[in-house]
Amino acid sequence: MELELEEGPTGQVCEKCGRMCEPLEMDTCPVCKRGFCLYCAHRFGARNYCSRGCGEYFFFGADDESESGAEQE
Repeated sequence: MELELEEGPTGQVCEKCGRMCEPLEMDTCPVCKRGFCLYCAHRFGARNYCSRGCGEYFFFGADDESESGAEQE
């Protein structure tokens, strides 16, 4: 009997470092929906994010430069 090799689910490979992970070691960024492992996680508040930028975006929003420029005119 010959076993066929199938590709594993894409959620088991960290999109940041490429490491093969157990399903419980993986998380999904609530901002950009990228998959990342717990070793690559950036902690902000009570959540994990794939990057510092996503964590800051969630808490502080986008840069408000365009809004402040409109107020000055």
